[in-house]
Amino acid sequence: MKHLPEGTDPRSGYRSSDGIYFSKRKPVWIPQACDLDLGSYVFAPQFGDKKALMDAPSGRHLTYDQLERQVRALAAGLYKCLNVRQYDVVMLLSPNCIEFPVIFLAVVSLGAVLTTVHQANTAGEVQKQMKDSGTRLIFTTAALTEKIAGFDLPVVIFGDDEVVPGFSSKPIHQYTELLRTDPYGVPRVKIKQHDTAALLYSSGTTGTSKGVVLTHRNFISLCCMLNAGSDETLSPDDVLLLLLPMFHVYGLGICTVASLARGIMLVVMPQFDFVNMLSTIQTYRVTHLPLVPPIVIGLAKQDIVFKFDLSSLVQIISGAAPLGKEMLEACAKRLPTVQFKQGYALTESTAGCTTCPVNVDDAAAHFGSSGWLLPNMEAMVVDPNTNQPLPPTKEGELWIRGPTIMKGYLNNPKATSESLDKDGWLHTGDLVVIDNDGYLDVKDRLKELIKYNAFQVAPAELEALLLSHPAVLDCAVIPYPDEISGEIPMAWIVRQPEQQLNEDEIMDWIAKQVAPYKKVRKVAFVDAIPKSASGKILRKDLVQLSRAKSNL
Repeated sequence: MKHLPEGTDPRSGYRSSDGIYFSKRKPVWIPQACDLDLGSYVFAPQFGDKKALMDAPSGRHLTYDQLERQVRALAAGLYKCLNVRQYDVVMLLSPNCIEFPVIFLAVVSLGAVLTTVHQANTAGEVQKQMKDSGTRLIFTTAALTEKIAGFDLPVVIFGDDEVVPGFSSKPIHQYTELLRTDPYGVPRVKIKQHDTAALLYSSGTTGTSKGVVLTHRNFISLCCMLNAGSDETLSPDDVLLLLLPMFHVYGLGICTVASLARGIMLVVMPQFDFVNMLSTIQTYRVTHLPLVPPIVIGLAKQDIVFKFDLSSLVQIISGAAPLGKEMLEACAKRLPTVQFKQGYALTESTAGCTTCPVNVDDAAAHFGSSGWLLPNMEAMVVDPNTNQPLPPTKEGELWIRGPTIMKGYLNNPKATSESLDKDGWLHTGDLVVIDNDGYLDVKDRLKELIKYNAFQVAPAELEALLLSHPAVLDCAVIPYPDEISGEIPMAWIVRQPEQQLNEDEIMDWIAKQVAPYKKVRKVAFVDAIPKSASGKILRKDLVQLSRAKSNL
């Protein structure tokens, strides 16, 4: 641990003089050239005719050479045919597909910005993001055009069917036509590492949906940190199954961008199906499988796992939400030759913060933790009441700092200042413990977000909708523990006097207005919502009440 600053405990990475935890992994080199853009970085190694992207159902694929050519051609089409210029925002509404990274890299190569959308979002939610981000062009598939019907923006349709009869919008363009554009004659844009590459919408650390501003440097740093191979062997023959949504920072940053920068093959599943996942692992001899907890639980509990040959698997990593050690152990018993590890990160950290080391002596003793800080990352564990840093084994709020931390929230200086301080520390809102060996364990959340199947659900958004119901006098939404999904939104309702409102009516009413992952899935009624003197909802009281009721 010679790389650690003077005065740092080599076992935990903690420096008592200022309360900072340093990564036990050796620092990695991150390019400092200010004019380096993400596309140039990803394609610099030149992996040639090696397969880059494979469509799992059809076997259709792109080599690295073909990928780069398509990115250059699409960028030319955007520039010449659609007048996309530096700093313009382009929206991508799509399921997973091999076109997704082509579009992302083409957009950012022009110095423009990509904003991604959950395909399950309602038309109203898509429109809200469109307006907030300043979108001027939309990429989508024929199946999703109903989500953008009536939007006064040009649209590019891609996928199996590029013709949408009766779809009325500004000019409709076909993806394949743009790919035929001659890439020559497009002026080279001067892109800086600190320029914005992506706007990924997250409920963040303060509760309502906001655009997280991620830069070219954020993504380049993530690639460098993940691909250094400081404590595990990385092989060019690795095959990664990409079934996590590419609109999410986990799917886009770790699974897509960092993997392409490494030169491995990505097998892309357009939509998740458990049995199809197992079949795809068998067919393509997948070695690396990034997952979220509900899928890991499926591997541990569903006996159909034994009907498939999963012997190619080398590593399974679970992220986006905490997973209990017991469930990881149950899965590891079924797949004894596979390395299991967890990681911790946020959209605001470009999916980079901690991962479990695998080739170190004490890894087995810390199985189930979220691991060590990634190279070049720093942390503090802070007492929420005093803001004083805490030593190892003490529980407090996690603050993190490093090259993957966001620039801020789009057009929201108040939310930015509440989450990102003047010294560059991101206040995560998560309660954690870092132990004497530098391993991080996530204990709880200070913030009020609900994580349903790794998707963030803001209680405030659901509460606003509930309060618009004529029979609802007051309400509060809390997380309710669920073995499969991690957490589900539970609504506590105060009825208007003389109103007869039942649970199903509430759940059906909300379901019609929000994306499926935001649905209220449990309802209880109460005479009054507990609140502090200042009027803040005392959610912990309701959490305790809900748990007490469940134990009756």
